[in-house]
Amino acid sequence: MDLLKSVELLFADQLVSFFVWMALLHILAQVFVDRRVAFWISSLATTYLWIKNFDLLTPTKAWAIIFLFFAFYFILKLTLHINLFLLLKGKKRCPECYSEVHLKAKVCPFCRYSFKNHQSVSQEV
Repeated sequence: MDLLKSVELLFADQLVSFFVWMALLHILAQVFVDRRVAFWISSLATTYLWIKNFDLLTPTKAWAIIFLFFAFYFILKLTLHINLFLLLKGKKRCPECYSEVHLKAKVCPFCRYSFKNHQSVSQEV
């Protein structure tokens, strides 16, 4: 019962509600369009509907969080040459054919490129 009350308090926050609506619209949009396009459709639609029905401050905070996440991702990618999404999936990109292969792979299964032993995740793009 306490867990239910804490979840109820969590959903009372407008920022959490905004992201829940965005997630629901994203799931719906993924049925019809590509995953990357679905993100932008759902986020812009949620922003428009939220501003039309509620306030302007909540979408502004949400977009600030989204842009901070993208900035963090691009800073990691450009300065340290780490692809965060591939790293989280346990994969790396083959420099020859640009396929995603397992992080511990010594040879690319697609193009037979041989990875060097000293090549680390941070050196790959």
